[in-house]
Amino acid sequence: MNVDYTHLERDVEDGTFRTRLELELIDGFRTIRESGERLPTASHYASQIAEIVSHGAAAPLNPELAFHLYQEILLAVEAARTKVLGE
Repeated sequence: MNVDYTHLERDVEDGTFRTRLELELIDGFRTIRESGERLPTASHYASQIAEIVSHGAAAPLNPELAFHLYQEILLAVEAARTKVLGE
C-alpha cells in the first residue's frame, strides 16, 4: 500500500486509510488462504503494518496519530480477515 504521508492524518480521520488498506488486505488474505496457509491474527498483523507505516514516515508520527493509525489498521485487518474467512 502506498501511504500518502502528506495527508495521512486526514486519511486516518475520514476513514480513507482504513478502507484502502482493507481492500488490499482482502486480496492478500485470499492469496494466503488459497495457498493453504492460515491467516495471521489481526493484532499481530496490525502491529507489523503499523510499524512499517511508522518507519516510512519522514519524521516520527505524533503519539496521538500513531495511536489512531494503529486502531484503523486493526479495524481494517479484522474486517478483511473476517470477510475472507467467511467466503
